[in-house]
This record gives sequence, structure tokens and C-alpha cells, in this order.
Amino acid sequence: MIDDPGRSPGMRTPKTPHGPRLVIPEPRQGTADPMAALTPLQLRVLRMRVVEGRTAEQVAVLLDMSPRAVRVTQHKALETLRAYLKAADDQPDAG
Repeated sequence: MIDDPGRSPGMRTPKTPHGPRLVIPEPRQGTADPMAALTPLQLRVLRMRVVEGRTAEQVAVLLDMSPRAVRVTQHKALETLRAYLKAADDQPDAG
């Protein structure tokens, strides 16, 4: 792996078929905001699918992804939120 001074150690850089590598930060942990556990891509997909009401096909075109990849990203985001919220429910209140 080549050292990149502009890349923080917690970043992944998967190859993309359409040009340079896409830098995806690791999910943030240890915060009270469940949405902080999601990656920026997961947040964007959820926002477009749930809040804006777009179809997987519409999101796929806008994000240069396949519709299947959009659905998988949405599924993983929802699984992450479910796990986060379940873990939060299982912890005793600090009060």
C-alpha cells in the first residue's frame, strides 16, 4: 500500500470502475447519535430513499451505482441502525 499523506489511517479506498479510488471513512462509533454509526454513503442512500422517496433505480443513476448496490447499502444501513438501537436498549440507564 502506498502512503498517502492526505488519507487518515481509518479510511478505506476501494477501487471504482469509473476513475480514481473513492475514499470511504470508517463508521463512527462511541457516540450518542445512531446515525453517526453509518458511513456517508449509507446516510446519503437512506436520505434519498426514505426522506426523498426515490426509487433504487433513481438513486443508482444519481450515485453511479447499480440498483442492487443501492438496495444492499440501504439494507446494511438499516441493519446497523437496528443493532445500534438494540444495543442502546440493552444498556441500563445512567440516571
